[in-house]
Amino acid sequence: MKKLCTILAIVLLCFQGTAQNIYTWQDFVNEISDDAYAEEQGWTEQMEELALLAAHPMDINTATQEQLRQLPFLTDKQIEEIHEYVFLHRGMRSISELMAISSIDFRTRRFLSLFLYADQAAFARRDTLTLKSLLHNSRHEAAVRMDIPLYYRDGYSYPPQQGGYNGSALYNNVRYRMKSQQHLDLGLLAEKDQGEPFRKNSGWDHYGLHVMVRDIGILRTAIVGDYKMGFGEGLVVNTGFTTGKSSLMGRPSQGIRAHQGLDEVNFFRGGAATFRVKKAELTAWVSHRKLDATLNSDGTARTLLTSGLHRTDSELDKKGNLGSTLAGGNVAWQHKGVHLGATGYFQRFHPNLSPGTALYRRIYPMGRNFGVVSMNYGYTHLWFSVSGETAYSTNQGGWATLERASWKISPRYTLSGSYRFYSYKYYSFYASAIAENSHVQNESGATLRLDATPVGRLSTTVYVDFFYNPWPTYTTPRSSSGQELTATIQYQWRQHHTLSVRYQLKHKEQYDLMRWHNRLRLQYVWAKASWSLRSLLNLHAMDGDRPGYALSQLVRYKHTTGDVAVMASYFDTPNYDTRVFVYEPTLSNMFRYPSLYGRGIRLSAVGRYFVWHRRLCLEVLIGSTRFTDRKVQGSGMQKIRSPWKSDISAQIGLRI
Repeated sequence: MKKLCTILAIVLLCFQGTAQNIYTWQDFVNEISDDAYAEEQGWTEQMEELALLAAHPMDINTATQEQLRQLPFLTDKQIEEIHEYVFLHRGMRSISELMAISSIDFRTRRFLSLFLYADQAAFARRDTLTLKSLLHNSRHEAAVRMDIPLYYRDGYSYPPQQGGYNGSALYNNVRYRMKSQQHLDLGLLAEKDQGEPFRKNSGWDHYGLHVMVRDIGILRTAIVGDYKMGFGEGLVVNTGFTTGKSSLMGRPSQGIRAHQGLDEVNFFRGGAATFRVKKAELTAWVSHRKLDATLNSDGTARTLLTSGLHRTDSELDKKGNLGSTLAGGNVAWQHKGVHLGATGYFQRFHPNLSPGTALYRRIYPMGRNFGVVSMNYGYTHLWFSVSGETAYSTNQGGWATLERASWKISPRYTLSGSYRFYSYKYYSFYASAIAENSHVQNESGATLRLDATPVGRLSTTVYVDFFYNPWPTYTTPRSSSGQELTATIQYQWRQHHTLSVRYQLKHKEQYDLMRWHNRLRLQYVWAKASWSLRSLLNLHAMDGDRPGYALSQLVRYKHTTGDVAVMASYFDTPNYDTRVFVYEPTLSNMFRYPSLYGRGIRLSAVGRYFVWHRRLCLEVLIGSTRFTDRKVQGSGMQKIRSPWKSDISAQIGLRI
């Protein structure tokens, strides 16, 4: 450890300079990421969707409320005040005017700098909505990505009859999107994962399509194709953003929106529409999909699969085994800080669900017909807000409730807390809310959080969470409990130096043992207009094991014609349980937050080059890992018989 600390000190002191500090996408990821939840289902897909929003920032002077609701760190109160400011001042000249809105603090302004820009001229020249104006103002974007692995897995050495992969090792996706003003959005995507076959009849393994219109009379939003949505506190429906208890990204009330990511599981397929009548909004939706599932010998579905992989004959046999038809609706009302709403849906499966008799599976949903209803409520004042949702599921008659409160003590201090009770009998297939577990079920808990900016550019966040699982889980054959404490401190000085420290302590039962997790992330950033340097130390210790760590250094150079980023990491962890996560710079519309375990070196480099007035973008990513503690990686068909793992990704993007 002394040697490690010496190396870190040298790295931190080597880079000094004077320049303006520029907030980047990587700063955002490092600030909101939580290693404890990095491998939750859908987390990568959610961050890829945020990367899409960052790659296509919105004009704050013309953005609608529905568009701003796509930014999950914004509250409804903040969105309302942004619209009031834009209306009263005839638009913003620059994003820096957000400082005049009292409810938007320094951290939120930094976040918004990635997703918004100000074009006051656009505010003044709003066009009348006609078919001609829609076609004339449309923008078209297309991108093609290819991943080429420079290693060989055992799955490609065996024929499909012996469990081998049916397709090539290449990964490929194709995207197309057309947007016109704020009213029309059309998207198409196709994807083939590594090992999946490219079929003569069907081509790519997965397709996605959506057509969305907005703000036409009383019609707020209408979508045909693939879409996502979130209402209330997320106890019934939330297929949007949620990245853990400690994150600022947990606001599910986003309504309906187009599904633009590569997630093959967590979305709806059909149609949805929202209408606004005075102070009320009415939403209705219908969806029908084929889901992957393993079947029992009697033809019933045992397990719903979420990997989206169809490489082997066995995986292909499970594709589309379960049909799901769903219809539902939401009504929401707001007036003078008070909001009320109701959400519900009915879902029918074919064939029936039969999850098995294992103790932890006895609380899983069983049968064919399912229904969930809820009421959500809340009140927002200038310095105080409360909100909550109470839901009921018909399958086993279970209840769930989530209550939240926030008090802005002063412009620099905000105290918030929440209480949750999710009965083990409650279940909603599309719920996502504050929880220790991955499902909104079988958990009760309470969280207390303090956000503070005591002086200047010093910001701190501290939260503590207590949780309890009354029914046995997969990892614990009895009732279990735990606690979590997380503290984050970030300090910026001289406009170009930023130091942040994050510490997390978690005490949780696993396999009849109480395990202590200690995670520490120390980061230093020096940045100016063209150059930026980032030094990062990650530590993860568990009782009974020596600490695992990763030491990383990133160098980035930006130019008007493109940019280059190079990152190197050395990692050493005693086992998989003490693995660490390090975010890597990557291609546009892509997110990579890999786990590192064992001992070795990880190198990655990404380059981006713009031509034709920045309409055409050429990108290349090269990554390589060298393990020094093993000669074979993985197991089964995923086995790589080499200590090296290298790959190349290339992407071409066109904007017209």
